[in-house]
Amino acid sequence: MNKTLTTHVSTAPMPFGADTVFTQQRVYAGDVLYTENMPAHHMYVVKEGIVDIYMIREEKRVVVESLGKGQCFGMAPHVGKGAKRVNNAAARTYCELYLISNDVLDADMQKAPTLTTSLLKALSDRLSTAHEIIATRVNYQPEVMVYAQLLHLLGVADVGRAVITQAKASGGGQQQVIASPLLSEVFLQARALLGHSDQHIRTCLSKLINLHLIRVEDEKGNGKRVFFSPVDIVAQARKITNNQEEPKKVDYEYISVDEFATMVELDRSLLLRKLASSEFADDIFTFRKSEVLRLLNDKGKKFFAERKIKTPDEFTDVLDLEFADQKSIFTMVAQHDTLDIAKVLKLVDSDVVKQKLLGALSRTKREEVEQDMDSIPQVDPIEAQQIGSRMVGTVKKIMLKLD
Repeated sequence: MNKTLTTHVSTAPMPFGADTVFTQQRVYAGDVLYTENMPAHHMYVVKEGIVDIYMIREEKRVVVESLGKGQCFGMAPHVGKGAKRVNNAAARTYCELYLISNDVLDADMQKAPTLTTSLLKALSDRLSTAHEIIATRVNYQPEVMVYAQLLHLLGVADVGRAVITQAKASGGGQQQVIASPLLSEVFLQARALLGHSDQHIRTCLSKLINLHLIRVEDEKGNGKRVFFSPVDIVAQARKITNNQEEPKKVDYEYISVDEFATMVELDRSLLLRKLASSEFADDIFTFRKSEVLRLLNDKGKKFFAERKIKTPDEFTDVLDLEFADQKSIFTMVAQHDTLDIAKVLKLVDSDVVKQKLLGALSRTKREEVEQDMDSIPQVDPIEAQQIGSRMVGTVKKIMLKLD
Protein backbone atom coordinates (compact mmCIF):
# COMPACT_ATOMS: atom_id res chain seq x y z
CA MET A 1 0.00 0.00 0.00
CA ASN A 2 1.37 3.42 -0.94
CA LYS A 3 2.19 5.60 2.05
CA THR A 4 1.18 8.78 0.24
CA LEU A 5 0.08 12.18 1.45
CA THR A 6 -1.70 14.72 -0.73
CA THR A 7 -1.31 18.30 0.50
CA HIS A 8 -2.83 21.63 -0.48
CA VAL A 9 -3.82 22.91 -3.91
CA SER A 10 -2.07 26.19 -4.72
CA THR A 11 -0.61 28.37 -7.45
CA ALA A 12 3.19 28.67 -7.44
CA PRO A 13 6.10 28.87 -9.92
CA MET A 14 6.75 25.42 -11.29
CA PRO A 15 10.25 24.10 -12.05
CA PHE A 16 9.67 24.64 -15.79
CA GLY A 17 8.65 28.28 -15.41
CA ALA A 18 4.82 28.57 -15.63
CA ASP A 19 2.37 29.39 -12.84
CA THR A 20 0.34 26.22 -12.61
CA VAL A 21 -2.32 24.82 -10.29
CA PHE A 22 -1.04 21.62 -8.72
CA THR A 23 -1.24 19.26 -5.77
CA GLN A 24 1.70 17.68 -3.95
CA GLN A 25 2.32 14.09 -2.98
CA ARG A 26 4.90 12.36 -0.82
CA VAL A 27 5.88 8.76 -1.50
CA TYR A 28 8.46 6.43 0.00
CA ALA A 29 11.09 4.16 -1.53
CA GLY A 30 9.41 1.22 -3.26
CA ASP A 31 5.96 2.82 -3.52
CA VAL A 32 4.32 2.26 -6.92
CA LEU A 33 2.78 5.45 -8.35
CA TYR A 34 0.91 3.78 -11.21
CA THR A 35 1.01 0.72 -13.44
CA GLU A 36 0.56 0.11 -17.15
CA ASN A 37 -3.00 0.57 -18.51
CA MET A 38 -4.23 2.41 -15.41
CA PRO A 39 -6.34 5.54 -16.14
CA ALA A 40 -4.08 8.58 -16.49
CA HIS A 41 -5.63 11.53 -14.68
CA HIS A 42 -2.54 13.68 -14.15
CA MET A 43 1.18 14.08 -14.86
CA TYR A 44 4.00 14.36 -12.31
CA VAL A 45 6.98 16.64 -11.75
CA VAL A 46 9.76 15.51 -9.39
CA LYS A 47 10.35 18.05 -6.63
CA GLU A 48 12.78 15.85 -4.66
CA GLY A 49 14.00 12.26 -4.99
CA ILE A 50 14.36 9.69 -7.78
CA VAL A 51 11.57 7.90 -9.66
CA ASP A 52 12.10 4.80 -11.82
CA ILE A 53 10.02 4.43 -14.99
CA TYR A 54 9.83 0.74 -15.77
CA MET A 55 8.04 -1.81 -17.96
CA ILE A 56 7.25 -5.49 -17.44
CA ARG A 57 8.37 -7.50 -20.44
CA GLU A 58 9.05 -11.26 -20.66
CA GLU A 59 8.65 -11.64 -16.88
CA LYS A 60 11.29 -8.98 -16.22
CA ARG A 61 10.99 -5.54 -14.62
CA VAL A 62 13.06 -3.30 -16.89
CA VAL A 63 13.91 0.24 -15.77
CA VAL A 64 13.82 2.42 -18.91
CA GLU A 65 14.43 5.78 -17.19
CA SER A 66 15.41 7.13 -13.78
CA LEU A 67 14.16 10.67 -13.24
CA GLY A 68 15.29 13.26 -10.71
CA LYS A 69 14.55 16.77 -9.51
CA GLY A 70 12.75 18.97 -12.05
CA GLN A 71 11.94 16.18 -14.51
CA CYS A 72 8.36 15.30 -15.49
CA PHE A 73 6.64 12.03 -16.33
CA GLY A 74 3.22 10.42 -16.62
CA MET A 75 1.94 12.50 -19.52
CA ALA A 76 -0.08 10.19 -21.75
CA PRO A 77 0.71 10.37 -25.49
CA HIS A 78 -2.78 11.73 -26.13
CA VAL A 79 -3.94 13.73 -23.13
CA GLY A 80 -7.65 13.72 -22.36
CA LYS A 81 -10.44 11.51 -21.14
CA GLY A 82 -9.78 7.81 -21.44
CA ALA A 83 -5.98 8.23 -21.48
CA LYS A 84 -4.12 5.16 -20.18
CA ARG A 85 -0.67 4.76 -18.64
CA VAL A 86 1.84 3.31 -21.11
CA ASN A 87 4.44 2.33 -18.49
CA ASN A 88 4.91 1.91 -14.74
CA ALA A 89 6.40 4.29 -12.17
CA ALA A 90 7.81 3.63 -8.69
CA ALA A 91 9.79 5.70 -6.20
CA ARG A 92 13.40 4.56 -5.87
CA THR A 93 13.93 6.92 -2.91
CA TYR A 94 11.72 9.12 -0.75
CA CYS A 95 10.10 11.58 -3.18
CA GLU A 96 8.10 14.77 -3.14
CA LEU A 97 6.10 15.24 -6.32
CA TYR A 98 3.95 17.87 -8.01
CA LEU A 99 0.77 16.51 -9.60
CA ILE A 100 -0.82 18.44 -12.49
CA SER A 101 -4.25 17.28 -13.62
CA ASN A 102 -5.07 16.55 -17.25
CA ASP A 103 -7.72 19.30 -17.16
CA VAL A 104 -5.07 21.91 -16.31
CA LEU A 105 -2.73 20.43 -18.89
CA ASP A 106 -5.46 20.40 -21.56
CA ALA A 107 -6.31 24.03 -20.85
CA ASP A 108 -2.68 25.08 -21.31
CA MET A 109 -2.32 22.94 -24.45
CA GLN A 110 -5.36 24.62 -26.02
CA LYS A 111 -3.67 28.01 -25.59
CA ALA A 112 -0.54 26.80 -27.37
CA PRO A 113 -0.10 26.98 -31.17
CA THR A 114 -1.13 23.87 -33.13
CA LEU A 115 2.47 23.28 -34.20
CA THR A 116 3.62 23.19 -30.56
CA THR A 117 0.90 20.73 -29.47
CA SER A 118 1.57 18.52 -32.50
CA LEU A 119 5.29 18.46 -31.70
CA LEU A 120 4.63 17.58 -28.03
CA LYS A 121 2.31 14.73 -28.98
CA ALA A 122 4.78 13.43 -31.55
CA LEU A 123 7.63 13.55 -29.02
CA SER A 124 5.47 11.79 -26.43
CA ASP A 125 4.63 9.03 -28.91
CA ARG A 126 8.28 8.65 -29.87
CA LEU A 127 9.29 8.44 -26.18
CA SER A 128 6.73 5.67 -25.63
CA THR A 129 8.11 3.79 -28.64
CA ALA A 130 11.68 4.23 -27.37
CA HIS A 131 10.67 2.88 -23.94
CA GLU A 132 9.13 -0.18 -25.57
CA ILE A 133 12.31 -0.83 -27.59
CA ILE A 134 14.48 -0.49 -24.48
CA ALA A 135 12.21 -2.79 -22.47
CA THR A 136 12.13 -5.56 -25.07
CA ARG A 137 15.75 -5.39 -26.17
CA VAL A 138 17.61 -4.65 -22.93
CA ASN A 139 20.38 -7.11 -22.09
CA TYR A 140 20.14 -8.22 -18.49
CA GLN A 141 23.86 -9.11 -18.35
CA PRO A 142 26.75 -6.62 -17.98
CA GLU A 143 28.36 -5.94 -21.35
CA VAL A 144 31.70 -7.27 -20.10
CA MET A 145 29.98 -10.65 -19.66
CA VAL A 146 28.28 -10.43 -23.06
CA TYR A 147 31.56 -9.78 -24.88
CA ALA A 148 33.40 -12.42 -22.83
CA GLN A 149 30.83 -15.00 -23.97
CA LEU A 150 31.09 -13.83 -27.59
CA LEU A 151 34.89 -14.13 -27.45
CA HIS A 152 34.61 -17.57 -25.85
CA LEU A 153 32.57 -18.77 -28.84
CA LEU A 154 35.09 -17.26 -31.26
CA GLY A 155 37.87 -18.89 -29.24
CA VAL A 156 36.20 -22.30 -29.54
CA ALA A 157 36.04 -21.81 -33.31
CA ASP A 158 39.69 -20.70 -33.39
CA VAL A 159 41.42 -23.40 -31.32
CA GLY A 160 38.79 -26.17 -31.31
CA ARG A 161 36.43 -27.41 -28.61
CA ALA A 162 38.52 -30.52 -27.94
CA VAL A 163 41.55 -28.41 -26.99
CA ILE A 164 39.49 -26.28 -24.60
CA THR A 165 37.81 -29.32 -23.04
CA GLN A 166 41.21 -30.95 -22.48
CA ALA A 167 42.59 -27.74 -20.93
CA LYS A 168 39.62 -27.52 -18.53
CA ALA A 169 40.02 -31.19 -17.59
CA SER A 170 43.72 -30.69 -16.78
CA GLY A 171 42.82 -27.82 -14.41
CA GLY A 172 45.35 -25.50 -15.98
CA GLY A 173 48.19 -27.95 -15.49
CA GLN A 174 49.17 -27.86 -19.15
CA GLN A 175 50.35 -24.82 -21.12
CA GLN A 176 47.63 -22.15 -21.28
CA VAL A 177 45.49 -22.21 -24.42
CA ILE A 178 45.39 -18.86 -26.22
CA ALA A 179 42.93 -18.00 -28.98
CA SER A 180 43.67 -15.20 -31.45
CA PRO A 181 40.77 -14.45 -33.82
CA LEU A 182 41.06 -11.46 -36.13
CA LEU A 183 39.84 -8.20 -34.64
CA SER A 184 37.80 -7.65 -37.79
CA GLU A 185 36.01 -10.99 -37.15
CA VAL A 186 35.14 -9.87 -33.60
CA PHE A 187 33.65 -6.64 -35.00
CA LEU A 188 31.75 -8.57 -37.67
CA GLN A 189 30.18 -10.99 -35.14
CA ALA A 190 29.38 -8.22 -32.61
CA ARG A 191 27.59 -6.23 -35.32
CA ALA A 192 25.64 -9.28 -36.52
CA LEU A 193 24.71 -10.80 -33.14
CA LEU A 194 24.44 -7.76 -30.87
CA GLY A 195 23.61 -4.99 -33.32
CA HIS A 196 26.25 -2.70 -31.80
CA SER A 197 27.94 0.15 -33.62
CA ASP A 198 31.70 0.09 -34.25
CA GLN A 199 32.21 2.83 -31.66
CA HIS A 200 30.29 0.85 -29.04
CA ILE A 201 32.25 -2.31 -29.86
CA ARG A 202 35.54 -0.42 -29.42
CA THR A 203 34.35 0.87 -26.03
CA CYS A 204 33.42 -2.62 -24.84
CA LEU A 205 36.69 -4.15 -26.04
CA SER A 206 38.58 -1.33 -24.30
CA LYS A 207 36.89 -2.34 -21.05
CA LEU A 208 38.11 -5.91 -21.54
CA ILE A 209 41.63 -4.65 -22.26
CA ASN A 210 41.63 -2.47 -19.14
CA LEU A 211 40.47 -5.48 -17.10
CA HIS A 212 43.38 -7.53 -18.56
CA LEU A 213 40.99 -10.09 -20.04
CA ILE A 214 42.25 -9.57 -23.61
CA ARG A 215 45.06 -7.89 -25.52
CA VAL A 216 45.09 -6.65 -29.11
CA GLU A 217 48.24 -6.93 -31.23
CA ASP A 218 49.18 -6.47 -34.89
CA GLU A 219 50.69 -9.84 -35.77
CA LYS A 220 53.24 -9.81 -38.57
CA GLY A 221 51.35 -7.27 -40.64
CA ASN A 222 48.44 -9.69 -41.25
CA GLY A 223 45.95 -7.56 -39.39
CA LYS A 224 45.16 -7.04 -35.74
CA ARG A 225 44.23 -10.01 -33.61
CA VAL A 226 42.58 -10.36 -30.21
CA PHE A 227 44.51 -12.61 -27.80
CA PHE A 228 42.77 -14.21 -24.81
CA SER A 229 42.21 -17.47 -22.97
CA PRO A 230 38.94 -19.01 -24.17
CA VAL A 231 39.11 -21.51 -21.28
CA ASP A 232 38.45 -19.06 -18.47
CA ILE A 233 37.54 -15.69 -19.98
CA VAL A 234 33.86 -16.10 -19.03
CA ALA A 235 34.70 -17.15 -15.47
CA GLN A 236 37.10 -14.23 -15.05
CA ALA A 237 34.53 -11.78 -16.43
CA ARG A 238 31.86 -13.16 -14.09
CA LYS A 239 34.16 -12.75 -11.09
CA ILE A 240 34.88 -9.14 -12.04
CA THR A 241 31.23 -8.18 -12.70
CA ASN A 242 30.04 -9.86 -9.49
CA ASN A 243 32.38 -7.59 -7.52
CA GLN A 244 31.21 -4.43 -9.28
CA GLU A 245 28.29 -2.40 -7.96
CA GLU A 246 26.02 -1.42 -10.87
CA PRO A 247 22.56 0.18 -10.85
CA LYS A 248 20.00 -2.61 -11.17
CA LYS A 249 18.13 -2.00 -14.41
CA VAL A 250 16.44 -5.37 -14.76
CA ASP A 251 14.72 -7.47 -12.16
CA TYR A 252 12.48 -10.51 -12.45
CA GLU A 253 8.85 -9.61 -11.87
CA TYR A 254 7.87 -12.96 -10.34
CA ILE A 255 9.02 -14.19 -6.94
CA SER A 256 8.54 -17.52 -5.20
CA VAL A 257 6.26 -18.06 -2.20
CA ASP A 258 9.35 -18.43 0.02
CA GLU A 259 10.76 -15.08 -1.19
CA PHE A 260 7.34 -13.47 -0.68
CA ALA A 261 7.12 -14.85 2.88
CA THR A 262 10.64 -13.60 3.71
CA MET A 263 9.91 -10.16 2.24
CA VAL A 264 6.77 -9.62 4.36
CA GLU A 265 8.19 -11.53 7.37
CA LEU A 266 5.40 -14.12 7.53
CA ASP A 267 5.39 -17.87 8.02
CA ARG A 268 5.01 -19.63 4.66
CA SER A 269 2.00 -21.71 5.74
CA LEU A 270 0.21 -18.64 7.13
CA LEU A 271 0.84 -16.75 3.90
CA LEU A 272 -0.59 -19.61 1.84
CA ARG A 273 -3.70 -19.73 4.04
CA LYS A 274 -4.22 -15.99 3.61
CA LEU A 275 -3.86 -16.34 -0.16
CA ALA A 276 -6.30 -19.27 -0.19
CA SER A 277 -8.88 -17.33 1.80
CA SER A 278 -8.71 -14.37 -0.65
CA GLU A 279 -7.33 -11.94 1.92
CA PHE A 280 -5.16 -10.38 -0.80
CA ALA A 281 -6.20 -8.97 -4.16
CA ASP A 282 -6.06 -11.54 -6.98
CA ASP A 283 -3.48 -9.53 -8.91
CA ILE A 284 -0.85 -10.08 -6.17
CA PHE A 285 -0.30 -13.63 -7.36
CA THR A 286 -0.25 -15.26 -10.78
CA PHE A 287 0.45 -18.64 -12.40
CA ARG A 288 3.00 -19.68 -14.99
CA LYS A 289 1.07 -21.04 -17.98
CA SER A 290 3.98 -23.26 -19.06
CA GLU A 291 4.18 -24.86 -15.59
CA VAL A 292 0.41 -25.41 -15.37
CA LEU A 293 0.43 -27.10 -18.80
CA ARG A 294 3.41 -29.26 -17.82
CA LEU A 295 1.65 -30.50 -14.67
CA LEU A 296 -1.57 -31.01 -16.62
CA ASN A 297 0.24 -33.16 -19.20
CA ASP A 298 2.27 -35.10 -16.61
CA LYS A 299 -0.31 -35.66 -13.86
CA GLY A 300 -3.72 -34.87 -15.32
CA LYS A 301 -6.60 -32.80 -13.96
CA LYS A 302 -6.87 -34.92 -10.79
CA PHE A 303 -3.60 -33.41 -9.58
CA PHE A 304 -5.30 -30.01 -9.30
CA ALA A 305 -8.63 -31.28 -7.96
CA GLU A 306 -7.39 -33.59 -5.21
CA ARG A 307 -5.92 -32.20 -2.02
CA LYS A 308 -2.69 -33.57 -0.60
CA ILE A 309 -3.49 -35.98 2.25
CA LYS A 310 -2.29 -34.54 5.56
CA THR A 311 -1.39 -36.26 8.80
CA PRO A 312 -2.92 -34.93 12.07
CA ASP A 313 0.28 -33.10 13.05
CA GLU A 314 0.02 -31.16 9.76
CA PHE A 315 -3.53 -29.90 10.42
CA THR A 316 -3.63 -26.09 10.46
CA ASP A 317 -6.97 -25.12 8.90
CA VAL A 318 -10.64 -26.12 9.14
CA LEU A 319 -10.38 -27.52 5.62
CA ASP A 320 -7.87 -30.06 6.96
CA LEU A 321 -10.73 -31.72 8.87
CA GLU A 322 -11.39 -33.47 5.55
CA PHE A 323 -8.55 -35.84 6.54
CA ALA A 324 -9.74 -36.42 10.11
CA ASP A 325 -11.52 -39.65 11.07
CA GLN A 326 -15.24 -39.38 11.81
CA LYS A 327 -14.87 -40.65 15.40
CA SER A 328 -12.51 -37.78 16.28
CA ILE A 329 -14.83 -35.24 14.68
CA PHE A 330 -17.79 -36.73 16.60
CA THR A 331 -15.87 -36.28 19.89
CA MET A 332 -14.85 -32.72 18.92
CA VAL A 333 -18.33 -31.43 17.97
CA ALA A 334 -19.70 -32.75 21.28
CA GLN A 335 -17.41 -30.23 23.01
CA HIS A 336 -18.60 -27.21 20.99
CA ASP A 337 -21.72 -25.09 21.11
CA THR A 338 -24.10 -25.42 18.14
CA LEU A 339 -23.87 -21.65 17.47
CA ASP A 340 -20.06 -21.90 17.14
CA ILE A 341 -20.40 -24.83 14.74
CA ALA A 342 -22.96 -22.82 12.71
CA LYS A 343 -20.57 -19.83 12.44
CA VAL A 344 -17.79 -22.08 11.09
CA LEU A 345 -20.10 -23.89 8.66
CA LYS A 346 -21.40 -20.56 7.38
CA LEU A 347 -17.96 -19.68 5.99
CA VAL A 348 -16.57 -23.14 5.07
CA ASP A 349 -16.61 -23.64 1.30
CA SER A 350 -15.76 -27.37 1.34
CA ASP A 351 -18.76 -29.69 0.96
CA VAL A 352 -16.70 -32.59 2.33
CA VAL A 353 -15.92 -30.74 5.60
CA LYS A 354 -19.52 -29.56 5.92
CA GLN A 355 -20.86 -33.08 5.55
CA LYS A 356 -18.32 -34.44 8.05
CA LEU A 357 -19.29 -31.85 10.69
CA LEU A 358 -23.05 -32.19 10.12
CA GLY A 359 -22.78 -35.99 9.98
CA ALA A 360 -21.24 -36.04 13.46
CA LEU A 361 -24.29 -34.29 14.97
CA SER A 362 -27.42 -35.87 16.34
CA ARG A 363 -30.67 -35.05 14.53
CA THR A 364 -31.65 -32.52 17.22
CA LYS A 365 -28.28 -30.77 17.23
CA ARG A 366 -28.15 -30.75 13.44
CA GLU A 367 -31.54 -29.01 13.28
CA GLU A 368 -30.29 -26.44 15.85
CA VAL A 369 -27.14 -25.78 13.77
CA GLU A 370 -29.14 -25.38 10.56
CA GLN A 371 -31.57 -22.98 12.30
CA ASP A 372 -28.62 -20.95 13.65
CA MET A 373 -27.08 -20.79 10.16
CA ASP A 374 -30.36 -19.43 8.73
CA SER A 375 -30.76 -16.88 11.54
CA ILE A 376 -27.20 -15.48 11.45
CA PRO A 377 -27.21 -12.58 8.95
CA GLN A 378 -23.44 -12.19 8.86
CA VAL A 379 -20.47 -13.95 10.48
CA ASP A 380 -17.31 -12.23 11.68
CA PRO A 381 -14.56 -14.04 9.70
CA ILE A 382 -11.98 -13.48 12.46
CA GLU A 383 -14.26 -15.02 15.09
CA ALA A 384 -15.07 -17.95 12.78
CA GLN A 385 -11.37 -18.49 12.11
CA GLN A 386 -10.60 -18.54 15.85
CA ILE A 387 -13.41 -21.07 16.51
CA GLY A 388 -12.17 -23.17 13.59
CA SER A 389 -8.63 -23.14 14.97
CA ARG A 390 -9.91 -24.40 18.32
CA MET A 391 -11.82 -27.19 16.54
CA VAL A 392 -8.71 -28.22 14.59
CA GLY A 393 -6.64 -28.14 17.79
CA THR A 394 -9.14 -30.41 19.53
CA VAL A 395 -9.16 -32.93 16.66
CA LYS A 396 -5.34 -32.96 16.56
CA LYS A 397 -5.16 -33.75 20.29
CA ILE A 398 -7.71 -36.55 19.94
CA MET A 399 -6.03 -38.15 16.92
CA LEU A 400 -2.51 -37.79 18.34
CA LYS A 401 -3.76 -38.97 21.76
CA LEU A 402 -2.41 -35.89 23.52
CA ASP A 403 -3.59 -34.92 26.97
